[in-house]
Amino acid sequence: MLTINKEILSFYDIPALAERSVKTVLLIRHSYRESLQNGSLDPGLTPEGREYAKESGALLKGLKDVCFGASMRARTVQTIEALIEGGSLEKGDIKIYPQISDTVLFEEEDGLGNCINNGTISRLLKDYFTTGKAETMIDLSVCHQRLLTFLTQTEFEKKNVILASHDIVAATLLLPLKVYPFSTEDWCGNVQGAALSLDSNGIWTVAYLVPDKMNRKKQALFI
Repeated sequence: MLTINKEILSFYDIPALAERSVKTVLLIRHSYRESLQNGSLDPGLTPEGREYAKESGALLKGLKDVCFGASMRARTVQTIEALIEGGSLEKGDIKIYPQISDTVLFEEEDGLGNCINNGTISRLLKDYFTTGKAETMIDLSVCHQRLLTFLTQTEFEKKNVILASHDIVAATLLLPLKVYPFSTEDWCGNVQGAALSLDSNGIWTVAYLVPDKMNRKKQALFI
């Protein structure tokens, strides 16, 4: 069973949430990255991006019994590394999960790269998150359920897990759930996404998560 928390959660709230929950899973977008215009789908973080991720991690201080995961991109791994450093979180291996890659929404593995290279990605994603369907992409409802199943049924190594992924993945999780105030217009940009928590009755709750809800950095979606 899944319920929706209509309040925005801050990273500040996560240590206390983890204390009263059986399990927590955070799915967040990577921090500021280098441009994709150099022809690579795998740029790393900018210096500003590393610093912002460290600052965000500092808001998680006190979170214990935590493991980490990322997509197959350098920017997501680097975001987790900076979060760990900034929050003085217990270090551990960063496990790579293809299930949260930015390519999993596409019918072909190179579908995302092709759309970026031919300049159709913005139009495609607008259609996708408006209608739930787009050429070369797996239906939004299918990807949403796959992602939700992965997040809530995977036996992660520890009680709490932080996963760094991509905006299109977080949007695929959040938009169908109508998690207030999340919409494509409300997207803040970087190092934010969703917090899922499991209670002792076996009920999962999902909420929109930002580092600091009093200081939300607005930024265009899908950049």
